[in-house]
Amino acid sequence: METQLDPTKDDLPLMANASHMLVKHYVLDLDVDFKSQVIEGIIVLFLETGSRYRKASSTGKEGCQSHLNETCKIGASEPRHVSVSSASVFSSEVEYSDFAVCGKGEKDTSDKNGNHSNEEQAFGTSGSKNCCDTESHGNKDFLLVLDCCDLSVLKVEEVDIAAVSGIEKFIMSAEIIDVSKDLENLRNQIVHELVTLPSDRCQEQLYYYTCCSQAPGCGELEFTTGSWSLEIRKWGVQTPTDFPHAIRIRYKTKPEGRSVTWTTDQSGRPCVYTVGSPINNRALFPCQEPPIALSTWQASVRASAGFVVLMSGENSAEPVQLQEGIMSWYYYVTMPMPASTFTIAVGCWQEVKQQCFTAAIQTEDEFSVPFSQADFRLVFGILLKSGMLLHGDIFSMEGENKPFLYRNQNRTCFILLEKS
Repeated sequence: METQLDPTKDDLPLMANASHMLVKHYVLDLDVDFKSQVIEGIIVLFLETGSRYRKASSTGKEGCQSHLNETCKIGASEPRHVSVSSASVFSSEVEYSDFAVCGKGEKDTSDKNGNHSNEEQAFGTSGSKNCCDTESHGNKDFLLVLDCCDLSVLKVEEVDIAAVSGIEKFIMSAEIIDVSKDLENLRNQIVHELVTLPSDRCQEQLYYYTCCSQAPGCGELEFTTGSWSLEIRKWGVQTPTDFPHAIRIRYKTKPEGRSVTWTTDQSGRPCVYTVGSPINNRALFPCQEPPIALSTWQASVRASAGFVVLMSGENSAEPVQLQEGIMSWYYYVTMPMPASTFTIAVGCWQEVKQQCFTAAIQTEDEFSVPFSQADFRLVFGILLKSGMLLHGDIFSMEGENKPFLYRNQNRTCFILLEKS
């Protein structure tokens, strides 16, 4: 049974078995619903076999299994679940111009037509099995473990990326004799070729990540949610090499999730932003948090018109109208980063140009911005003179006496400053 930990007193548990399977890229496609205080959608994980397993494989199959046995020590405290919803294809239109990817498409209404039901049913009996469950042949299945907390996981499935148009360019080097027999190996080979593209082809890489993330599913995977983990398995797959390297997870956050803060600004308008502690992003999306787990990501986030979506991406996103009253924002990161650096803030933000603050500090004049209170001037005066805010982005709410949201130069974190 999983130990109940207090994040304020205990060390944050690292459950993910990143040494066996490593997430190389995340593709998120999310909707922000302020009415229900929920962020929901899909996340697609592109994986590679971990360094520990690759090292073990050189010692032979028995050595591989001995390393996998350590993973099997992680027990499941809750019954295993399989979504009862039928498999469906997640699709949206993508505009591809000079490999610039925009999250265009109609808002997903699959919840309304029943394709993605929130219902789950228990599979097996609670506590009767663990991740070393045996098949009729006595072989042990591999279990992918992700760091996860306060999330409602609705469905997990393998992605048929071999069905993507134009993906043939990534399989020319794959030596497949019997495609029908080795289709899983073919898909995994495509993922390997995709995640190892050189950095000068990053925009092309992002484009194909998007295409692959929208490919049809080719089989649901069994999963278990624990207090601190999401555990995924495919029956009969005993090694990380044979485990699907592209999986799609449909999920929802919970209003009480400890990774996001739902609140209102001083004008009573709703806003939400991520909290870097105490559990990082585990209540925002399933991820890997061990130190070796560095990955890239891209995200399309939809919100009602009037809201601004800010993220810790490398690009300055321009909103795209999908339908009346709905805007989509697209961000990406091409440098591998820890999952904990993923940040999001959605609210009625207004950008304040940096030069306004710099000029005011140099001339000791009043700030020519809506929030010119003395305590704000003091805080920003100190930060500007120290160089902490140079070349960053500053956002605020309209009107006086409102909090600030500052995004640093590398767009890897937010600082929320409110009137003391």
